[in-house]
Amino acid sequence: MESIIEKLKVELTELTVEHADNIRVAIVMHPVPDPDCIGAAYGMKRIIKEWFPDATCFLVHSGEISHPQNRTMMNVLKLQLVNILDIEGGLKTKEACEGYADAYICVDCVPERSSVPDADYLFVVDHHKSDTKNAKIKDIRHIGSCSTLVWEYLNTTGIVLDKAIEEDSNVATSLVVGIKTDTADLVSENVSDLDFEAFKDLLEPMDQKSLAKIINYPIPPYYFDLKKRLDVEGHVSSENGVFIGGIGYISTAKRDALPSIAEERARMEGIDTAFIIAIVGDNLEVSVRSSGVAIDVDKIIKKIFGKENGGGKAGAGAAKIDMGSFSVAGEDEKTRDEAWEFARKLWFTRILKEMADHR
Repeated sequence: MESIIEKLKVELTELTVEHADNIRVAIVMHPVPDPDCIGAAYGMKRIIKEWFPDATCFLVHSGEISHPQNRTMMNVLKLQLVNILDIEGGLKTKEACEGYADAYICVDCVPERSSVPDADYLFVVDHHKSDTKNAKIKDIRHIGSCSTLVWEYLNTTGIVLDKAIEEDSNVATSLVVGIKTDTADLVSENVSDLDFEAFKDLLEPMDQKSLAKIINYPIPPYYFDLKKRLDVEGHVSSENGVFIGGIGYISTAKRDALPSIAEERARMEGIDTAFIIAIVGDNLEVSVRSSGVAIDVDKIIKKIFGKENGGGKAGAGAAKIDMGSFSVAGEDEKTRDEAWEFARKLWFTRILKEMADHR
């Protein structure tokens, strides 16, 4: 029986005939790709280049990559990503998408949640509880990491990553980081035997020094400033194992501190679930972390903030709510404070109520 990855090769082979081997493949990630998404995309590029050496692969995203670990990963492994803002037309129409690449592959998300929702996708690989009709071929399995699925493709196609070759070692390292981070060091509730197998197999070709640099990434000073603001000035509510922290208005460049703070607070004694809230530009943004085995983060986020505004996976999630007429971007400090106070009271009350009902 033909495997999923072999089906992809057949489809791409037909395209190479049509385009004289010089096919352009866009490997599309979610707007702000995390290490698992980046690792999976890099691994897919390695497979495609093995099959078609003359192919051009673009690793595409649409947001600002500001998290220090993600930036460190890109620098250490010498990864080149493409932001659609730097592409003429921004890939916002089917015509623009057709002009940019001959084939679209979506990793670690479905097209509807990807950086390029308007493209027609040849292949989708994801490990979340999701589905899509916008894919000729799809592989969606609810396991710990998307990087694990890409490792499986490497094995199925007989590609052996050689530690002596820098790019191969970098691919292996990126996949290890992806598995490690998305499974919370292989202890998340959705971790599978396949994740363990992939992690073990990749340890040999990966580069230990590169891994150490990525795992021990430098933390910007503003992380500590925001944590201090939360402790000294922040609005905090703690009830029945739930921690809610409000940081107020922060710049877009500092939003990546939210999940880090949420993760730290979720590990406090007596707390199993943490919500960290801030106003970022025109949006209210929420990061959620939970160690509670009975807490369905995805369900909770969608119920509180709406299906269209966020979601999650085992132990982690996020939401972004357009503030509409309450937007405070560019406003003075007093206006921002008033908007924040309104949002804080509204969402703190709603979160505590829904969490009490959930338990």
